[in-house]
Amino acid sequence: MIKPISSRGTAECRACGSQELVGVLDLGEQPLPSEYGRTADEVLERFPLHMRICRGCGLGQLGEYVLPERIFHRSYPYLSSASATWVEHARQYASAIKEEVGLDSESLVVELASNDGYLLSAFQKLGVPILGVEPADNVASIAREAGVPTLTEFFGVRIAEQVLAAHGNPRLIVANNVFAHIPDMHDFIAGMSVLADENTIITIENPSFALLLQQTLFDTIYHEHYSYLTAHSVKVVAQAHGLNLVRVDQLPTHGGSNRYWLSRSKTVDKSVSETLKAEKRVGLFSPDEWAAFAARASAAIVGLRAWFLERKRMGDVVVGYGAAHKGNTFLNAVGDASRTLAYVVDASKEKQGKFLPGSQVPVLAPDRLASAQPSDVLILPWNIAPELAERIRSLTPNARIWVAQPVMRQL
Repeated sequence: MIKPISSRGTAECRACGSQELVGVLDLGEQPLPSEYGRTADEVLERFPLHMRICRGCGLGQLGEYVLPERIFHRSYPYLSSASATWVEHARQYASAIKEEVGLDSESLVVELASNDGYLLSAFQKLGVPILGVEPADNVASIAREAGVPTLTEFFGVRIAEQVLAAHGNPRLIVANNVFAHIPDMHDFIAGMSVLADENTIITIENPSFALLLQQTLFDTIYHEHYSYLTAHSVKVVAQAHGLNLVRVDQLPTHGGSNRYWLSRSKTVDKSVSETLKAEKRVGLFSPDEWAAFAARASAAIVGLRAWFLERKRMGDVVVGYGAAHKGNTFLNAVGDASRTLAYVVDASKEKQGKFLPGSQVPVLAPDRLASAQPSDVLILPWNIAPELAERIRSLTPNARIWVAQPVMRQL
């Protein structure tokens, strides 16, 4: 039996410290989604993928079986700039918040887990000083080569003190789609608190766990995500370190995300109480809703398995588009039937020439679609399906295009 490194996520809530964690969805043992195979028959280490929910603050969470250093520090395969959707999302965010917060040439923006610099470069173009903190060596190097100053470090109190000493208090701290990746949420927030003065605004963007449950987006559950955020849990952790949850914006990204605004001094907006009420209303704290979510997830897995077997029986040539982490969760839950995929294409050169973790499906460049002409293409990162569908139609116009989440459908 594989034992967790700490009790967080298995015996105690990493947000509020409660020991009332309830097992909701067990997806078996799965490999780390960022550890791609080098050969078709390579056997990768697997770890329990069992999501629990805290009765106290509603935080969804996984146990810790590997440290972030293993996942992120060496060579992380995900590049945000590979998606035009995310680049445009970053541009719109930078433009809007510059005006709202009043950023100028004297206002430092610090992004935590800044990836390849795709978001900070948008601020840079607006004439705003920037600094990235990114633990993955390979993507931090890409950012620096693009002219985005980046520290290759895991953020927490220690690094916050160094940044503060060197640069002073930032006007804006951005943590987009990273808070779920942090095993020690309190050290991360405490680091933000070190950097934040009365004028600092913090925005944390992450998929809504309440919507994940409601829409059965179970494939967003994988080992890199230690936590699944709720407004209740963010409020608890922020208050423990002298910060207040002052606003919540609803966003369409990842099937439905929240942007949480933290501040020492801002007045609390009504969106906070509205979001807290909405989370309760949709069943965030209801065991019956948790059971219904698990049943729907199991049905989706059975459905995709049946779809693969039917395609194989019909002699169709099926490929995937997007070597996404969420796709790895789904394919590994489906099991051997996922090997119906002849290959998966992806624009990230960090992934090409490797094999998907667990299913061992080869990853190729997108232009392979033009020469192979498959009968069916399954989009794995359903959150950017419209963008990818356009690319697929330009490369292989006769192929049927499918998405399996939230339900199997042809585009």
